Amino acid sequence: MMMEDDGVSLEELMAQLSTAQETKTTARLSERNVVELVSKLKEKGLVGSQEDNALLHTVTGREYLTERRLREEVRGTVDR
Repeated sequence: MMMEDDGVSLEELMAQLSTAQETKTTARLSERNVVELVSKLKEKGLVGSQEDNALLHTVTGREYLTERRLREEVRGTVDR
């Protein structure tokens, strides 16, 4: 699979992606920052704007998920 574009092969890009994915990150967002970020994204209509993609928060309020993801999780649990 040798695709050369701008002198970089697909294999090199895949290796770089693998390395980046395995790298541990020390930067973490605080809970407050995440809430502010999600609120801003909702305000701008970038998340939760489609009917089946409405953004929900869990009972604890510590996680967000979409209605679509909730349906998938319920369906997966029921089908077991």
